[in-house]
Amino acid sequence: MPNRLANESSPYLLQHQNNPVDWFPWGDEAFAKARDLGRPIFLSIGYSSCHWCHVMEHESFEDEDVAAMLNQHFVSVKVDREERPDIDETYMTAVQIGSGRGGWPMTVFLTPDRKPFFTGTYFPKEDRGEFPGFKTVLSQIIKVWGSEQERLVQVSEQFATAIQQTLTHPAPDSDIELNDELIDEAVQTLVGEFDSENGGFGDAPKFPPHTAIEFLLNFALRESSSEELRQVAADMALGTLEKMALGGFHDQVGGGFHRYSTDDRWLLPHFEKMLYDNALLLANYARAAAMCHGQVPELEALYSRVAERIVSWLTEEMTSDDGLFYSAIDADSEGEEGRFYVWTDLEIREVLGERADAFIDAFQVRQEGNIHEEATGHLSGSNILHALEDYGVAFDLDLKHLKAKREHRVRPGLDDKAIIGWNGLMIGALAEAGEVALAERAATVILNHTQSHGQLPRQIAKGIASGEGFLEDYAYFIDGLVSLATTKALFEELHPGEVHGTTSNEWLQIALQLTQVMIEKFYDHAVGGFFGTSEDHEMLFGRSKPVFDQPIPSANATALKCLVTFGDDDRIRQSLSAFLGWMGRAPSGTMSLFLVAMALLDESGHSHEDSHEVDLSSVVATTPPQAPEVIVETLTRELRSDGKGTVRISIPEGFHINSSTPPARWLIPTKIEVQPIKVVVDYPPANNDRYEGILEIPFTVELPPGQSGAEFELKVSYQACTETECLAPVEKAFDMVIRRS
Repeated sequence: MPNRLANESSPYLLQHQNNPVDWFPWGDEAFAKARDLGRPIFLSIGYSSCHWCHVMEHESFEDEDVAAMLNQHFVSVKVDREERPDIDETYMTAVQIGSGRGGWPMTVFLTPDRKPFFTGTYFPKEDRGEFPGFKTVLSQIIKVWGSEQERLVQVSEQFATAIQQTLTHPAPDSDIELNDELIDEAVQTLVGEFDSENGGFGDAPKFPPHTAIEFLLNFALRESSSEELRQVAADMALGTLEKMALGGFHDQVGGGFHRYSTDDRWLLPHFEKMLYDNALLLANYARAAAMCHGQVPELEALYSRVAERIVSWLTEEMTSDDGLFYSAIDADSEGEEGRFYVWTDLEIREVLGERADAFIDAFQVRQEGNIHEEATGHLSGSNILHALEDYGVAFDLDLKHLKAKREHRVRPGLDDKAIIGWNGLMIGALAEAGEVALAERAATVILNHTQSHGQLPRQIAKGIASGEGFLEDYAYFIDGLVSLATTKALFEELHPGEVHGTTSNEWLQIALQLTQVMIEKFYDHAVGGFFGTSEDHEMLFGRSKPVFDQPIPSANATALKCLVTFGDDDRIRQSLSAFLGWMGRAPSGTMSLFLVAMALLDESGHSHEDSHEVDLSSVVATTPPQAPEVIVETLTRELRSDGKGTVRISIPEGFHINSSTPPARWLIPTKIEVQPIKVVVDYPPANNDRYEGILEIPFTVELPPGQSGAEFELKVSYQACTETECLAPVEKAFDMVIRRS
């Protein structure tokens, strides 16, 4: 029988709906029950595409004996870390404080007031050598909770204090100055960490260095830096992109990239695929292709193909019917990590026939396999396709045949929720790659849901928006809209009169409106920087400021990047000054902040004449502005037999209402409706799709044949806007009557 998780929308929580564990979703009900029963909370945090989360579920959460222990002695709570990154950050901080490391699934035991007293990650069901099994952990906690509960409460208080201090800890003091030397030193730091043989930075495992590549590509175009250092930056970025494109970390058959490489050669991946990784890689490959245009044609061709295949993978496997982008694809299928993606020598020969020899040689396939079994170290017979050089399109037909064959395999699980921030990253990447239609479609759907939800949501799952957007959702989505506006402006310039739909300026205005909301909700006016949560979110142990790039760009840096677009230099400088200590201590982990610093320095060197500078200095409000008093009236409530009437709308100065056919679908049209009889409305011409001042709208209702009169309801709906934001729509109704003369 399904448990409470059956009512959730998160694919990760739904994966556990048939566990014998009496799971609760995070919420007051679970903690109230724990208090009432005097039990500790068992908190398990993971995500849909997490391999070891699946392992622990199969070993422990599907086991009747383990479930009996949990159900009798604990209140068990399951959390999707992608749905609630605030909860994940809080308790991951506890795990790292307790053990010095972290990971998922996260295993945390709490008092009923949400304070942790024991933390860990994956536990096997039974003991393994000196490593305790999950059943042993449960038994020990049951015993100590029964006999030494007061001691555990004291430990939880110490944990709570440490979490609060860690989350709210300011940047270390620093005498670093924000200047060109700081930017050059960041490049030199990357030079010292660069793997000149394999590309990337550091040793195994290797994660795609998204922000480092973006920083280096931008630096390479920076005229104020030395030509020698710019060339070094370009070589590191382009070389890494080339090595990643040829490696097994890149899905050579189906397109897109896996999560990370377990080795230092980009060969053997951890097989899950994340939307955010592929968004950031798409943007970087598109930028690199543009940089190489006309100069290095072979690299331009490679990078363009990689970008095109990411887009193909996205549209085929990761796009919902309404145009949103799914979150992730699991690493596992049929209980085995990577099974969907690997090949034997025999399988390839059966598919490719006489073409197999050349393909096998090019993609490093071996009869004994090129993957070692984790337990024994022996070659497994399975192969990850990878190449040592770029063969262009020579094997495209062979890859197409292998892809068709692969479609008959059992597919890995799909996490089909659409996270707003990650969709924002992909919207921006698609815009940079010239895929404007896909970007606009997704952006429009999000804005429509925002309108109906009342605010920017955290996610949209199965057509339903939920949650409150975090800083990362606002920042990544706004940044995506700015990229969309920039690309569309270029199209409008190159093809005047041929671009339809939402204009570049309209996209920019929407981005500005959301930026103002982001400042109101998240900005720390006292010392600078943005909090990751707003005051409307659940308060746990303090509001942190996300500074580091792990694995996606810092939400603070992306928020500041949005402020660069609108010329809000004061807030940018205040915030960067607050973060300089972290930038100096961990430059490799703050590359996105260095990107903002570089942009600010470069902007300050020339006029803002061609920028999108907008004064945001007055945005300090903590509550949204109140709607203006728009006066709506009918000139008469009783119509004669001709059925003619007029609605008069008086619009305050500084505001306008939308026309009856506004250009953007998320703008509410001005509309007159009549029930239950027919009406014809003669909407006056609108100036730039807006009405201002005093507006009179004539209408004619039709009295049904044979009737001497009729009562009807007339509804007037409108949306009041300023130049920078649109307020909630309003509907006003009037009871009216029509009579024959």
